Amino acid sequence: MLSRSNRFALKQSGIIFFSNVTSFFDFLIYLYLAEVIGITFFSGSNDPLVVQLQTFSIFAAGYLARPIGGLLLGRYGDVKGRKTAYLFSSSILVATSLLTACLPTYAQVGMLAPALFIMARLVQGMAFGAHSVLGWVFISEHVPRPKKAFFTNIASVGHMVGVVVTLFIFKFIFGYYSTQEMVNYAWRLPFLASGILGLISLSLGYYLKETPIFLNRQSEQSYLPKYQDVDLSLKSFHAIFISILLSFYVSSLVIVVALILPKLILLQFSVDADQLAFANIIGTLGIALGTLFFGGLADKIGIGKALIIGSAVVSIQAFTFYSYLQDGSGQLLSLMYGLLGFSAGVIGLGPVIMTQLFPTKSRLTSMSVTYNSTYALVGGALPVVLMYATNSLSFAPALYLCFMGIIGIITGLYIYYSPKFEPMDAVH
Repeated sequence: MLSRSNRFALKQSGIIFFSNVTSFFDFLIYLYLAEVIGITFFSGSNDPLVVQLQTFSIFAAGYLARPIGGLLLGRYGDVKGRKTAYLFSSSILVATSLLTACLPTYAQVGMLAPALFIMARLVQGMAFGAHSVLGWVFISEHVPRPKKAFFTNIASVGHMVGVVVTLFIFKFIFGYYSTQEMVNYAWRLPFLASGILGLISLSLGYYLKETPIFLNRQSEQSYLPKYQDVDLSLKSFHAIFISILLSFYVSSLVIVVALILPKLILLQFSVDADQLAFANIIGTLGIALGTLFFGGLADKIGIGKALIIGSAVVSIQAFTFYSYLQDGSGQLLSLMYGLLGFSAGVIGLGPVIMTQLFPTKSRLTSMSVTYNSTYALVGGALPVVLMYATNSLSFAPALYLCFMGIIGIITGLYIYYSPKFEPMDAVH
């Protein structure tokens, strides 16, 4: 039987979970519709390479806009409150989805079409930059310390479930509509669906309660936090270094295991594409389950120990998985991918630690800027680097995941032994 406080935390976490599912679907639409968008909005060029570069730039623009949104909306959330920032960022996501669904195409208005599309993408990326971090901060400031890691990781589960939901939605869409139908009109449907789901999420957001930590801090100070407060926290080597390192760790594992690993595998191994796609879904669900497991483990044995254990398992499982790809028959592909994803669920501990590195008055801004800036760099460079590396060495992804595991182990040791790691403004 759950206690009253745990039931309240579960309710608040459930709203954030649904919000993260819908917002991740919204963000990933641009990835799955890249080719269709290229034809629809950049039909001025017949060169496939040019179209590919144009559509890639649109997806990259969303990553690059995230740090700006993290700074602006993060600041807004540190001044006006977490709930207010959540509702504001949710409203922007809904508006950009619905407006994008109504945009004119290149055939209708010429060069105005890509200009409007890119503008909508930039605004959407800015809103997502703060929104993705808001969930972690919101839950961590609501939940009593003994359950902080587990409940905070529910937000991370929402991200992974969002990836799986996106996979199924687009599998249905591409199976139901022809390429010509997608170009003519069906490309609008995912954006429309995202807008409707976003409206539901926004409505649920009104049932959220402002965090007690923010309310307490607000009542204690008679001034508004300034950007200098953010600068002071970012000058703390301890906070900024760990935050960037963990952001690098989290973004690398998510991008490799959940998003690009199937493409890297097909470059070097003879694996059935449909079977691999299903295994990718199992692996992504494995990450979701793993985040809950490692969150619960961290609450029991300490976050440093849990990060060390999980990171070691990531390294071991990465090489086990690739050894199986080299020697296996493919019958256990889903199981092996699922185990790799489960071990990668240790990424949920990254945000848990980051929410404890900065004071309340600048927590959302500081965390949003460091996380989104790092994610933008990794998201833009890592897929290209690993593609080239995998062409030369089939085990390149496994080596990279092993390297990430080592970073996680070192960070876990630092957290475990460092007397400087004292969570700020913790709820007891």
